[in-house]
Amino acid sequence: MSELTSTPTMRGYAEGQVALAGQTPAASRPRTAVRAQPVLAGRGERPATPAERLADRSNRTRNARFGEINVTYLEHAEVDFESDTELLPREDDVLRLIVLLEGEFTLKHDDASATLGKRDSGLILNPSPVSYTADTTCRVVICDIPADHGGLAAVPRSAPFVVGRADAAVPAALGAFLVDLLRQDSSRLSPIARAQIADVLRTLVTSTVMSLAVAGCSGWDLRKQRLAALRHIAARYADPDLSSASVAEHLGLSRRSLQRLFEDEDRTVAQRIQEVRTQHAVARLKDKKYAQVSLSEIATLAGFGSTVAMRRAVQDSTNLTPTDLRRKALLSA
Repeated sequence: MSELTSTPTMRGYAEGQVALAGQTPAASRPRTAVRAQPVLAGRGERPATPAERLADRSNRTRNARFGEINVTYLEHAEVDFESDTELLPREDDVLRLIVLLEGEFTLKHDDASATLGKRDSGLILNPSPVSYTADTTCRVVICDIPADHGGLAAVPRSAPFVVGRADAAVPAALGAFLVDLLRQDSSRLSPIARAQIADVLRTLVTSTVMSLAVAGCSGWDLRKQRLAALRHIAARYADPDLSSASVAEHLGLSRRSLQRLFEDEDRTVAQRIQEVRTQHAVARLKDKKYAQVSLSEIATLAGFGSTVAMRRAVQDSTNLTPTDLRRKALLSA
């Protein structure tokens, strides 16, 4: 296997200062965007396949396998892929750790999006598509490990992906170690040396993946439950019986557990309910289509139990009574 050109320090690896053997250093050579380009060689004009794009950038890729763990160094320019598997193929039941040495890229799923910077790491936990986009040159090291590996049997996978930031030193240090491995000529390693490296790598990768997954999925689960609560409030705000207790019951949580979901927020569940109802009341009071609708009916439509409750909420929010707010809106229409 070809070697990666050496750099003086481990710090250089972590900061992405990697050049491939026989090439001009990356900082001084022109960048080639890794995008789907027409392929004309006897096949008619059509977009290049992921495999063809991968082959086109093979001179900027190094790969090695240690036991069941596959390690790849990859340099690319601007890309816009619907799935990380277009960047580098992987099996469905594989956990993928991407450590960013240089540049910036974004991971996106239906329910989540995160932009990663230098020394950040992303752990893709599920086979469902996670898009990968970058508007600048990136250098990444990718580590794929089977999800059924013994040390990862209990890894949480509720999130499509999780992110470790640069201040989490372990993933960045692991990225440096992986690049160092790829600098070696693996064909010269004895079977005993390869086995020893595989054991060390297995321990490092397993502990890193587990720590990222546990922390990230815990936060993901809280966000999902909080979002479910907010969606329920948005859908049921007009129900006068909507309360913290009914939201907790809908989610299958105790009231205390529901309160804990919003401990880091600036409003409680009850305040959220009041806020949504007030927003709808104010919107109707300003809407000329509701100019002839009584305040009592608007209070009912917005979920308030009485005009008194609506008046207090609207006045706290706008410093105007419902009547004054409606009059002002009609005059300015």
